[in-house]
Order: sequence, then structure tokens, then C-alpha cells
Amino acid sequence: MSRRPLAKRLSRRSPARGSSAPATKYYRSGSISDKSSPFESKIIKPKKNRPGRKLLFGFMDILVVLMLLLGLVYSMIVRPDPQISASSSVYRLPSIYRQAVIKQFQILKNRNKITLDDQAIIKSLQAQFPEIAGASVELPLFGETPIVHLSIATPSFFLSSGSNLYIVDAQGYVVDKTINLAGIKNLPTLSDQSGYKIGVGKQAMSTANVSFINTVVAEAKRAKVPISSLTLPALAQELDLRTSDRGYYVKFFLGGDVLQQTGQFLAARHNFDQSGNNPSGYLDVRVPGKIYYK
Repeated sequence: MSRRPLAKRLSRRSPARGSSAPATKYYRSGSISDKSSPFESKIIKPKKNRPGRKLLFGFMDILVVLMLLLGLVYSMIVRPDPQISASSSVYRLPSIYRQAVIKQFQILKNRNKITLDDQAIIKSLQAQFPEIAGASVELPLFGETPIVHLSIATPSFFLSSGSNLYIVDAQGYVVDKTINLAGIKNLPTLSDQSGYKIGVGKQAMSTANVSFINTVVAEAKRAKVPISSLTLPALAQELDLRTSDRGYYVKFFLGGDVLQQTGQFLAARHNFDQSGNNPSGYLDVRVPGKIYYK
């Protein structure tokens, strides 16, 4: 096969005479100012501040601050019309406690939460009502109405001293004369011969002694032993009990074990009833494990 020269091959592919070769056109791009580049950062011109708008926002800020201050002041106010929650109304109606509480909250320093003296309020109420064993003042965080909780001690017995008859509560305090609290009835009567000066609002005996006497009464009632009298003699820490069906009385020691002493008393009473030889004077159960009688 013969090889033709390269020039001849090229000449054979050249266009025919008379025909024009395709022309290549070149266009000049427009100036840079004609069209911005997509990569060029756009500069945003800030809007001019309007004086009226600035004043409006300033007024709104002041208004919000004033509302917050008013809300804070409002939350500190205490209304002199509190709610009362008393655990018992055995001595007095809740309205009587409420009237006394309202007077305390009408005092100027107790009209706001900052200067309110809850301890002074409680002490004043307890001085007026000795049966209040405990109290608390609850102040709401944002509200105006406080809540006063009163814990009322239960009445334990009548205390006879001199020519007067008083009511003693579970804490040992003399609540009032029975003539002033006629609604309280059916309590055992304790006669005081110790010479102690009794006064309304004062603590006549300790809480432990009151609990001791209440336990003796409860155990005697459970054993169906009829109590005719309870006496505090001149001898310290002694309690004398008399029944209506026996001629002797029983000596207890208020500082001892009440269940042990009442157990000794009931056992001795049963033994004396079995033998038919009851003491004519007294039965002494003050010494643990030993019983003396006369």
C-alpha cells in the first residue's frame, strides 16, 4: 500500500473551492460596571434611626420597669384579713381566734412581709389563748392573704384550787376558769393541795405530769375502776387516787414509770379482792416491784 504525503492528504480534506470556511467569532464582554459579579459582597446601607421610634422603645422600657416595681411592691403587701386554720374548736369558736389574729395584722409593722414579726404574733396569741400549743404564719410568695395555723392542745382535766375550778390542757397550762368555758364537760377533777399558786395562762404542771395522770385515768377506765377523786398532796411528785368502790386510796409517784405503777395497783387490787382483806388506809405503789399498804 502506498503512502501519500501528509500534505496531499490534507489537501484532499480541504473544502471545495467556492465554499467559505466556518468563521470563529469573538465577543468582548461588557465593562465591569455593567454587571456586578456574583461573588462580589453586597453592601447594605443602614437605615437611618427615627427619633419617634427611639422614644417609643424608651417609653416601653420604662413602662416595663414600672410594672415590675409595682408588682414587687404589691407582692410585699399583707392584707389584715388572714385565713385561720385551727386544729380544734373545743374551747372557742374559730371566729374568736380570727378576730384576735386580725388585730395583730392591723399593726403597721405587720402590714408588709419585710417587717412582719410572726414570732411576736404567735406570742401574743398564746398569751391571750393559753390552749394554743403551737402556731405558724404562712406568707404566700405573690399573694396578699396570709394563713395562720393554730395547734390547739386538748383539755385534760379540771383543776380545783382554792375556791376556783380551772381547765388544764395537755401541755399543763391553765386555760381558763370553767365558768368561762362552760362547753367543756366530763373531765376528771384534780384537787391541788400543794399550795401552788394557780393563774390563768400559767403552766400549773409539766407536760410529763399531765401525761402521767391521763395514763392513770385511762388505765383505770380500761379496767373499769371507778375513780372518785385525784389529788396532788403537799408532798412533791405524789398523786393520790381514790375509787368509789373501795375505802383505801392509792399513792403514785409522778416521776416514775406510770404503766408499772398502774399495773401494780390493779394487780394488788385484784389480790385483795380475792382474799377479802382490803387495806383500810392506803396502797402505796411508788416503789418499783414493791407494794406497801396500810
